[in-house]
Amino acid sequence: MNKERERRAKFRRSRSCAAVLLLVLSISGALTASLSGCGGKESVPAVDIVPETEPLTAEATTQPEEQEEEQAAFFVYPERTDSSVKLGKEIDAKNAVLFNAETGQTVAYKDENVQIWPASLTKVMTLIVVVENVEDLSAKVTFTEDMIAPFIDADASRSGYEPGETATIEELLYGIILASGADSAKAAAVYTAGSEEAFVELMNKKAEEMGLRRTHFTNTTGLHDKQHYSTAADMGAILSYAMSIELCRKILMTEEYILPAEQHPDGIKIESTLFSRMYGDEMPGVLVEGGKTGYTDQSLHCVEAFADVNGTDYILVLCGSTTKWNAVYGTLSAFSVYCAGGKAYEPPAK
Repeated sequence: MNKERERRAKFRRSRSCAAVLLLVLSISGALTASLSGCGGKESVPAVDIVPETEPLTAEATTQPEEQEEEQAAFFVYPERTDSSVKLGKEIDAKNAVLFNAETGQTVAYKDENVQIWPASLTKVMTLIVVVENVEDLSAKVTFTEDMIAPFIDADASRSGYEPGETATIEELLYGIILASGADSAKAAAVYTAGSEEAFVELMNKKAEEMGLRRTHFTNTTGLHDKQHYSTAADMGAILSYAMSIELCRKILMTEEYILPAEQHPDGIKIESTLFSRMYGDEMPGVLVEGGKTGYTDQSLHCVEAFADVNGTDYILVLCGSTTKWNAVYGTLSAFSVYCAGGKAYEPPAK
């Protein structure tokens, strides 16, 4: 990591710590107000293409009881208001949603409730389920041929482990998010639930607990399957949930990591698929702090990211961009134009 990227990374981490502290304080204030009889819930408008559901501002956790106070997950679901606007043609995406990460108020949208193929954005739910179901993240997993070979055949993204190498669960989590490693996702799933199929049941159970409106998983990686689907709005809610868990947020914000591996003397260096394409502070007033990318032939290019815009956190999900660079430029432009009142991103001249 060069000095400039290291400086940006340190600044991003410091902003994250402040955001987590503010989240904890806001939750504490909300609880106090509720106990004193001053709290209340706003009604949530129905979405005309999916069944109406209960308001999806939520506090939930599947952590052991003794851990609930120190890590209670909180998330918001994006909802349109009278001030929400349709995303402009300057953003290359078939489906998108941009919303306030604290209130859930949608700033801009484009067919955010229409079914999509989530590709590797799926792995954010994989991350959540592992963190919430594994008590000892230092436990080790040994890679088998079955955890690696199918993903070589499928030309899927991998962390780069070889059969016989070992990794801790925490190391697998970095592999899942930064490298978008299907091998890491499979190994973590088998350790957590005994098989990928059993793990997927946990993913769908979590989706149901969260009240997601149009999401169903069939695998841990996002490889294409007609029964593996979601929406931009549902994926935004999943990212919101992950942001409230300290370890998940930390991993989503990490730019690069070295995975210890027995057959790799220098370890396996992995780099965030998001931050390998942007610094995050290209636009005035905007700091993209973390996120995940995804791609399949069916989904096209996808990005979900969270950013601090002049002191307020926002979440963006873009799906169906025609190129990976358009997805990146669209991410920078959306935060700038719709949240900071700035200009669209212009790539430097070649």
